[in-house]
Amino acid sequence: MFKNIILAVLIAIVLTYSLSYLATQWLDLHLSFAEHDFEPITSVLVLTCIVAILVVVGFIIAFSIFSAIIFVLIAAGIGLFVAGLSVFWPVILFTLVIFLLVRDKQTATY
Repeated sequence: MFKNIILAVLIAIVLTYSLSYLATQWLDLHLSFAEHDFEPITSVLVLTCIVAILVVVGFIIAFSIFSAIIFVLIAAGIGLFVAGLSVFWPVILFTLVIFLLVRDKQTATY
């Protein structure tokens, strides 16, 4: 789990750096709101927030899909186990009775 958190932070840093470089150098992107131009550092911070939100959403989707797959596999395994018990319980009971009747009884020697 800790490895995933470190990986998420590193991905966020790389995406933030690359997007901020693209926005400021290549695209000459400047954010403005209500005829007020933001500074380049504010633009980078806004892009950082957007990237962080996208990383969090990505991890939530990845973990929800992973946990759903694990839940389905566990439910299928339990279902197969119960189905096997319900089909073979007479054979299991008969085998257990024969084992208890035939086994060698060892007496304790004092």
